[in-house]
Amino acid sequence: MLFNSVSFFLFFSLFFLLYWNISHSLRKYLLILGGIVFYSHSSVSFLFHFLVVILVNFFLHKALIKSKSKTLISIVITLNVLNLGFFKYFYFFCNFLLQITENPIFIEIPQTYHLAFPLAISFYTFQILALQIDSYRGKLENALTVVDFFVYMLFFPVLIAGPIMRTTDFFPHLSKTEPERKDIIDATYLMIGGIIKKVLIADPIGQTVSPVFNAPMEYSSLNIFLLAFVYVLQLFFDFSGLTDMARSVALYLGITLPLNFRAPFFSRTLSEFWTRWHITLSTWLRDYLYFSMGGSKVAKFRIYLNVIVTMTIGGFWHGPDYTYIAWGLYWGIFLGIERFLTEELKLDLTPKTYISSFFQALTVTTIAAISTLMFRANNTKNMFEIFTALFTNTKQTLQIELMKNNLWLVDGMSLVQSEEPFQLKSINNLDSIFLISILFILAHIIQYKEGILDRFRKYDPYLVVILGVITVFLITCLSQDGNDFIYYKF
Repeated sequence: MLFNSVSFFLFFSLFFLLYWNISHSLRKYLLILGGIVFYSHSSVSFLFHFLVVILVNFFLHKALIKSKSKTLISIVITLNVLNLGFFKYFYFFCNFLLQITENPIFIEIPQTYHLAFPLAISFYTFQILALQIDSYRGKLENALTVVDFFVYMLFFPVLIAGPIMRTTDFFPHLSKTEPERKDIIDATYLMIGGIIKKVLIADPIGQTVSPVFNAPMEYSSLNIFLLAFVYVLQLFFDFSGLTDMARSVALYLGITLPLNFRAPFFSRTLSEFWTRWHITLSTWLRDYLYFSMGGSKVAKFRIYLNVIVTMTIGGFWHGPDYTYIAWGLYWGIFLGIERFLTEELKLDLTPKTYISSFFQALTVTTIAAISTLMFRANNTKNMFEIFTALFTNTKQTLQIELMKNNLWLVDGMSLVQSEEPFQLKSINNLDSIFLISILFILAHIIQYKEGILDRFRKYDPYLVVILGVITVFLITCLSQDGNDFIYYKF
């Protein structure tokens, strides 16, 4: 059930009216029911699996609060990782073992057993693990009640694709007894912004980049390089739009979710980038994976290894493909290089001027953009094609390769046409992409300079209505066939 769908609008309109008009003591039960209905809309069969996972983890949570046992927390982590691994990585590991052993049984098993992918398993696994590890570390004084545990896990605004919540992000807000005017207005702004980002910006960009990713060898090296930056635009507007909508829905219910984006492409260093991009995931990886391996309190070699392993696992979490492993490894290596430059060579990366600040942000954006070529690649073969095209698809390279054994063909083509015989495709709609890049910069300025729009807040009652009407009009006139959010598949 997409946030920008008619079915969700009908579902949430009814839910909103019920939530604020029933007794406060019944709202938690309504939240549980809402989560069940929301989840079952996509998969009734996996709803029962999800409820069993929650129930089992509830009893393990109560045991952890009492014992703080290393053995028990190891069991808890293992069970949840196995649950994620079985459903998400079954075919990946079968293929991996086939490549290593060449045993035909690893061809037969995937053909015999067909596994579906449970909705939201990646996100709810991380959310459960955060709660369980916090329980073990003593950050929760008392065990949650069974109702609170189910409410926390079934809270539907974040159920599909985050933000990844902690208990401190959630329970303090449940005490509100009636909707606050400011929350409703802020939620409406977030929803309008999210819909514009997704429907009017991200989806059209998707129709521009998809043909290039599907046939990268038909495009020039320059266009593959440009593709990286164009896909950055799509990924930012799609994912931040999703986050805005999730935060909006939660805020309509009086619950403030954590930020997930704070002008990431204005970052001057790679480490700063990961404090501004997908913030709830990067802090999860830091708190529950990097710190658990010793963080920076170990030998120097281990520190760099911890960074690389953390980012590689973070990449693999996104999906069962070598493309995501490569993406995570790429980031781990670059973060390790930056750490070496600053800590071992004592290089000061603090920008001294606006010009140096600009070029540092441009460098970070370029490194991030190149990484998205791995992230978006359809599969491993496609990823290699993309990078082959990036470095070799020039007219000169193609002409040299063809002339090695087919000089007669080159000469013959020159006789029948005046144009150059080697033509590579270019990305379409670059004029629209240029305009979208301006919106990209404006969105970053708004995120970077908090409170920059506060001067207009006195006009909220009028702005909300005007922007709402304009958004509906634009969607009616300009929207194209919608796609799922990019992060829904993770």
